[in-house]
Amino acid sequence: MRLTTKYKAGLAILAGLALVAGACGGDETGGASTETARSTGTTAAETPTSPAPAPPAGATEPGSPEIDPAAGAEVDEATGGELILAVEQWPECLNPVTSCANASWTLWSVNTHVLPRLMELDLRNNYQPSPTLAEEPTTDNGGLAVAADGTFTLTYRLHPDAVWSDGTPITSNDVRYTWRARMDTDGTLDTAGYELISDVGTDDPQVAVVTFSEPYAPWRDLFDPILPAHHLGPDTNVADRWNDSIPISGGPWLQQSWSQDQHVLVPNELYWDPERRPLVDRVVMVPREDTDSEVVALQTGEVMAASPQPFPGAAERLGGDLTFVGGGGTFIEGLWINQNAPDRRFEVTRNIRQAVAYSLDRELIADVALGSIIEDPQVLQCAGWSPAVGEWCADDFAHYTQDPERVTELLSAEGWTRPDPDGLWVNPDGAELVLQWNTVAGNKRREDVQALVSEMTAPFGIGWEIINYDPGELFQNRLPVMNFGPVALYANSTSPDPTVFRLYDIGGIPTEDNGFTGQNFTAYASEEASDLAAAIDREVDAAARLALVRQLGELLATDVPWIPLYVLPNLVVWNSTLVEGAGNALFSAYGGFADMYDWRVIG
Repeated sequence: MRLTTKYKAGLAILAGLALVAGACGGDETGGASTETARSTGTTAAETPTSPAPAPPAGATEPGSPEIDPAAGAEVDEATGGELILAVEQWPECLNPVTSCANASWTLWSVNTHVLPRLMELDLRNNYQPSPTLAEEPTTDNGGLAVAADGTFTLTYRLHPDAVWSDGTPITSNDVRYTWRARMDTDGTLDTAGYELISDVGTDDPQVAVVTFSEPYAPWRDLFDPILPAHHLGPDTNVADRWNDSIPISGGPWLQQSWSQDQHVLVPNELYWDPERRPLVDRVVMVPREDTDSEVVALQTGEVMAASPQPFPGAAERLGGDLTFVGGGGTFIEGLWINQNAPDRRFEVTRNIRQAVAYSLDRELIADVALGSIIEDPQVLQCAGWSPAVGEWCADDFAHYTQDPERVTELLSAEGWTRPDPDGLWVNPDGAELVLQWNTVAGNKRREDVQALVSEMTAPFGIGWEIINYDPGELFQNRLPVMNFGPVALYANSTSPDPTVFRLYDIGGIPTEDNGFTGQNFTAYASEEASDLAAAIDREVDAAARLALVRQLGELLATDVPWIPLYVLPNLVVWNSTLVEGAGNALFSAYGGFADMYDWRVIG
C-alpha cells in the first residue's frame, strides 16, 4: 500500500572540515553509517542509525511508531505535474550491456526506471522478487535446486501481467535472449555468472528454467536488466543498439527522449504494478555536472531535486526551502591502481603500492572528505565489501598507517634511492616516483582529496601528476579500455552478496584481445585471488563462504591492488515547497531517484 505519510528529515548535519570529495561511477553502505538530514528551521538531536542500510519507504520521524503497510493505509492518486531533476554525471550513451553501463548514472537516471529485472534490492538493500516475478525461486517452491551432477537450476516464474510498453508479454524468451546478449555482444561489460549458464529453458513462456554448470551463489544479481527479445532480436550482438535511446519499457517509466541536453520520462501506461505507477505526468532530467552549478540550480528553483555527491559546506549551502538527507552509501571509494596503465613510467609493483598505502593518513582523508556530511567518518579497511552488510568486511588494511621507515624499507628493496632527502624517490633508471592520478574534473570533494594527499605524501618522497576528466570520458571511455592512471580516485559499487569476482577475475582484465570485456580495472593478475573470488561465488554454505572471504581479504591487503579509503555516503536534496515524497531512496543501490514514481509535485 502506498503511504501518505511523508518521510521527514529530522537529523542534524555536523559541520566538519572544509575539504571533501565528489561521487563516482562504476560505478554501490558503509562503516560511516550515521544517517544525517537537515530541514531548514528544524532542530534535532544527532542520531546514529543502526547498521541497516536504509529506512523503509514511508518512514516516519525518529521516535514515531512504525507504520504497517498491510494495516490499510490510504493510497495516493496521481497528482500530475512535471518533476525537473539535476543529474550529476551525464551518460554518454545508454546501452545496458556494453561499457555505456559502466557509469553509475546510466543505471540511476535511465535503466532503473525503464528496464525490468528479475530479482532486485528493496530500499533496505535486501533482495526480493521484482514485479516481473510471481515469486522468488527457493528450494521450498522448487525454484532452486542443485543436482547430483553439480548442475544448479533456477526456475523463474514470471508475473502473468508483466508486459513491455508495446503490450508484448515479458516471457522466458526474454530471459534467454538477455543471457545470450550478455555473452555475444562485442565489448560486453561483464559476463560474470552468465558464462556459467549452459541453457535457459523456454518451453513455458511464463517459466524460465536457467541451468548453471555449477552452483552460483550470487545468482540474485543476474538478469538486471532484462532485454526484449522481440524488439532487439534475433541478433544477440547488441553493441550498436540502444546507444541513444531505449524506445521500449518494462518499468514504471517510458523514455520519451534522451540527448546530451535532457532526458524526458513519462509514465508507462501499461505498467502492471499499481504500487509503482507514477504520480506525475513527466520527469525532465538535466545535466548539472559540477557541484556549484547543481547547487545553484537547486537554490534558484531551476531544478526541484538532485542526488549530488557529498561536497564541502553541504549543510551551509542547502538552506532555505531545500531539504536534504545524507548517509549510508552503496559505493566504496579508494585509489584504484591500474597496473597496465599506458602512461606509467615504471611498473607499479607491490612494494610501490604498499609504500603509497603507508604514506597515507586515511583517517584524515576520510574526515576531510566526509566530515561535513556524516558524523565520525570511518576508514574503509577492506577491499571489496561493505562494512554495514554482513560480516564480510574485516580489518585487513588497518595496519596501513603512515610509516616513513616502512616506506623506505619497501622502496630501497627495489633499488629506489632518495638523492635529495626532501625530494622524490628515484629508481635505477632515473625515473622519479611520480604517479599520474585521474578523477572527475569539477568534483570539489575529490579534487580537494587530491590536494590533501599531494601535500600528505610529499614528505615521503611520493609525487603526483594530476590529470582529471569529465565523468563520461573517465568512466565510459577510459576505464573500460584501461586508458587511465596508473591511479584513479573513484567509487565502485558493492553488493549485499559478498561476490567480488568482477573486481579480481584475471579473465576480466579488459584487453584488446578480449574486446575490452570485464571490470578488473586494476589489472590485478593474481591466480590465487581470482580462484578465491570464483570459489566465493560457488560456495553456498555461509560459514564456509565467510572463511573464503577472510582468506581473500588477507591476500588483498598484502597485494594492495587498490587502497580503500571510505564508503561514499549518498545525498538526496529536494525543494520541499515543490516536491513531496523524496528522500526515501537515500540508501538504494538504484540511486536517490529510484522511487520517484512515489514523488508528488506540490508547488
